[in-house]
Amino acid sequence: MDYTYSEDEIDFARHIKTNPPKKIWWDFTTYVFDYGDFYFQIECVSEIADTQNKSNEAIIGKFTKHLEIYVPGQYTKLVCENKEIEELYTVRVFLYFTTFKEYSKLEQFYSQTKQKVKTLITGKKDVLGDILSKTIGGCKEITCHPKSEEAKNIDTKYSNLIDCGLLIQIDGKCLKAFVESNGYGFHVSDDKYFNDIEELKDITGQYEFIKV
Repeated sequence: MDYTYSEDEIDFARHIKTNPPKKIWWDFTTYVFDYGDFYFQIECVSEIADTQNKSNEAIIGKFTKHLEIYVPGQYTKLVCENKEIEELYTVRVFLYFTTFKEYSKLEQFYSQTKQKVKTLITGKKDVLGDILSKTIGGCKEITCHPKSEEAKNIDTKYSNLIDCGLLIQIDGKCLKAFVESNGYGFHVSDDKYFNDIEELKDITGQYEFIKV
């Protein structure tokens, strides 16, 4: 499946690069580039993935333009205001899935026992962990650089090429306005929206950064 940006979406990115927005907002599922009377938005959206399994999804960074005033929601936070954009890249990734494997009775027993022991040791209830420990099977979702040998060796029937958002450099630091590792949402810890370039070394080899 090909979920790369259209020429219109690339034009949106060019506009942001040459005409910095008045404000940038974040609310976990979206990044908003606010120009006052209109705005661009990158939103986490689930799409159908090409996969050998029944229901795997690809999470894309959908890029849209809205000809209206942006109204921040209850949980929306201001990332920055009136900042020049030094560099801007669209971010591309390759996604594929391993074949679904049904767990044996022993594997299911081990997983549930491990979860129970963890709960006893920590004394904390882990609802998500409890649910995952009772699954009867699963598969791995794997992301890698689109031009890597790994990507080239995957059956084209099960290949997904995805543009997942933007990497933006402001004041010498990077704003990761893109979906990471096919996860849903733009995860930010302690309101830290910007990273030093050195902090991105662990993930840069996983994505293709296309300069706008």
